[in-house]
Amino acid sequence: MGELEPVFPLKAVMFQILFLLVAIALEAMVLRQKMRLGYRQSVRYATAVNLLAVVVGWFAFLAIEPLIEPRLQAQVISYVLFDSLINNTLKPQMGWIILVAGLGAFFITLLIKLKGLELLMRTMGTWKLPAKPKDLSRQERYSRSRTGTTLYQEAASQFAIAILQANALSFSAILLLLVLRSYIFRSVA
Repeated sequence: MGELEPVFPLKAVMFQILFLLVAIALEAMVLRQKMRLGYRQSVRYATAVNLLAVVVGWFAFLAIEPLIEPRLQAQVISYVLFDSLINNTLKPQMGWIILVAGLGAFFITLLIKLKGLELLMRTMGTWKLPAKPKDLSRQERYSRSRTGTTLYQEAASQFAIAILQANALSFSAILLLLVLRSYIFRSVA
């Protein structure tokens, strides 16, 4: 077949499924508690936004991958397929590269989940943020300007904080699983 044979990374696919299940369970728990959703609804929303984030993430990775430097490509392929980094000139900097990539992935995923869940809730008719009021009395305007926040802003910030907490919890659990996976596979080998 030429120089490179096709490889199906079964172990990477299985870990992706495991990470998705963990993220869905944890994020559904946070959505249920913070946003006062039912069990089914929170699991559905968590599943939808996590699948959206994974699909967008893989498309972005596959679009960016040909542009990556060959030494970094070799490190990524080695880590995905063999759970280890190869010994090249980039290996000493891989800690920083992984840290920056992880932080970037966290914030991009957060943005995808925020907008995805908002769009999903709007289409399902469960969007609970109040509409911005058009005409307010003088007393209401005075009261709101004194406190500095509106009902809409308060509800929107609670929504964003709930998604941030859910995303942080799932990323932390996945990071713990990655560390355990690395530790277990090193001790077995």
